Amino acid sequence: MLEGLLMLALAGEPTVVDRLEVRGRDIAPDTEQATARLGVAELEAVRPTHPSEVFARLPGSWVTRGSGQEHLSAVRSPLLAGAGGCGALLILEEGIPIRPPGFCNVNNLFEVNLHQAAGVSVLRGPGGLGHASGGLHGVMDVRTRSPMTEPLNAVRLEAGSDDYYRGEVRLTGDVGDGAVALDASAVNAGSFRQDEGYDHHFMTLHHAVPTARGQWETILTGAQLDQDTAGFILGERSYADPELRRANLNPEAFRSGSAVRLISRAQWLDDAGVENRVTGFARRSRMTFLQHFLPGQPLERNGQVSVGLQFDQDRQVPVGTLKWGLDVEWFNGFLFQFQDGEADAPPAVAGIRPPGRHYDYEVDGQRLGGYLAVEHEPASHWRIRAGIHADWVRYDYDNRMAEGNRAEDGSECEFGGCLYNRPADRSDDYLELAPELTISRQFQDAMAWLRLARGFRAPQATELYRLQRGQDVADLDAEHLDAAELGVRGNVPVEWELVGFYQRKRNFIFRDAEGFNVSDGRTGHRGAEFSLRQPLTDTLSAAARGTYAIHWYRFDRDLGGERIERGRDVSSAPRRLASADLTWRPDDRWLAQLAVEHTGRYWLDAENTRRYGGHTLWHGFIRRDLGQWTASLRLRNISARRYAERADFAFGNFRYFPGGGRSAFASLERRW
Repeated sequence: MLEGLLMLALAGEPTVVDRLEVRGRDIAPDTEQATARLGVAELEAVRPTHPSEVFARLPGSWVTRGSGQEHLSAVRSPLLAGAGGCGALLILEEGIPIRPPGFCNVNNLFEVNLHQAAGVSVLRGPGGLGHASGGLHGVMDVRTRSPMTEPLNAVRLEAGSDDYYRGEVRLTGDVGDGAVALDASAVNAGSFRQDEGYDHHFMTLHHAVPTARGQWETILTGAQLDQDTAGFILGERSYADPELRRANLNPEAFRSGSAVRLISRAQWLDDAGVENRVTGFARRSRMTFLQHFLPGQPLERNGQVSVGLQFDQDRQVPVGTLKWGLDVEWFNGFLFQFQDGEADAPPAVAGIRPPGRHYDYEVDGQRLGGYLAVEHEPASHWRIRAGIHADWVRYDYDNRMAEGNRAEDGSECEFGGCLYNRPADRSDDYLELAPELTISRQFQDAMAWLRLARGFRAPQATELYRLQRGQDVADLDAEHLDAAELGVRGNVPVEWELVGFYQRKRNFIFRDAEGFNVSDGRTGHRGAEFSLRQPLTDTLSAAARGTYAIHWYRFDRDLGGERIERGRDVSSAPRRLASADLTWRPDDRWLAQLAVEHTGRYWLDAENTRRYGGHTLWHGFIRRDLGQWTASLRLRNISARRYAERADFAFGNFRYFPGGGRSAFASLERRW
């Protein structure tokens, strides 16, 4: 991996090379596991305004749009909501998790610059070796533009439907013996819904310099979101009503968040030809939002700061290749919740939600992890990889209010006591092991593999310390997912991949009928995924990808309002997800694409009595190169389909985030 860089540095050649990727623990494509990637060319045809538009082009992945930049995500899973939802997926930037364990957010993707990414990859199934607690159902990785391999100077302006405006700048320059890339974008967006819109800003600074035996690179990224939020619309099929779909029942709602991350990585070959990588990182995020979906609409503030180190080494040993790595991380996070005034609700509801502070706590934490793996070729064309990943996470929780479920002033609530309960100071730690075994066989034009792996995630801080009613202690176990995966891919006569999987999750964390956080749920997941890409003519090519999967409960439980029964489908889990595109490129100056994405029907409740019927959307893209200038036009939802981005049933109501109508986005770019 580093030989090309080493020869380049020693020869004193210019820093711009044809193509070279230096990787830490980001997801490598075409390995013996189910991975998929969108490169620069694919992302250019999408030009995403929201993460859902990117992940619809990757098999086994489903990201739904909420209000503005809000979203829920799924990888080989139902749609994952709440603290556990984001905890079950690991989001990386250049191979580094964007947040520390215990402090994820379901809207984490708004902190990552997908607008100007050089690549987006998804590993489906347990993250496995080299990935920290959180890669339970899958791992998402975003790669930034390298100034050495992807030099670019450009300015782009874009305008679209519903008052959407985006400006971008991309610059590259030499700095000493290396190079630096600056990517920045700013979005001001309105909406087809009332009192909804957002401002979204990104900045990515990537510096890279060859060293005597490798490369040193530093990446600084920042994101800022200020959003006027619109909540669910209510009523069965309200998303199809021309007036209701535009309504905003919560015009007062808002969300404001920011994130800054610094990554510095040195990668080199030593005298023995051993590849070494050392990565240091620091992260900070803050968020403030109105919980408009709760009676009393309390305000929440949360944030975290963290620093850490990773070390990785690959070396040849008599039996094959030995890979190992170590991680150490320190983090601090806080959560503050405050309600201003009495809740506008019936007495039994308002009486247990007093004004004032509900939660005010801080958590100091540490993580120590590592992995060890051996790759061995027992015979020609055969390879075995066996290894284990270990993770230890500790939380030291400090409650900065009186413990228990009294009001802030110490008074008791009527109707059985205040809803919000604050546990006493405590410490929790989790030590988990995740083994992995992969056997692969290389054929002339194909490769097959069998992968057995375990994933895990420690409970999130909010699951442990943000309690309700009479639960003074949440004694939660880490979630585990055991997976078996059989896959085969090839490139003759088409580029194709077919993967089957079976997964069982235990210690699933959920809230029971008493409002307690418990970890005794179990679910199952099985299905098949495919992708293919085929040139049809010299100018025309086609691609498709899709998933058929069943996600079901493996336990029984009465939740109060509904009942979970073994064998029923998990809610918000469509069995069918698919997308396809047809691309026409007659020469280097023209590019046109017609794309379709399909979301199958899915149940809205655990009892499987109410269902959303699914939808199919058509999109288009055309680009014309005019020399130094490039003009493009994107069309979304060409058929103006009335649909729901997300649907569920709760509190006696059908609830939807309505999808937008037909929209168009025109852009003009100048490169030099």
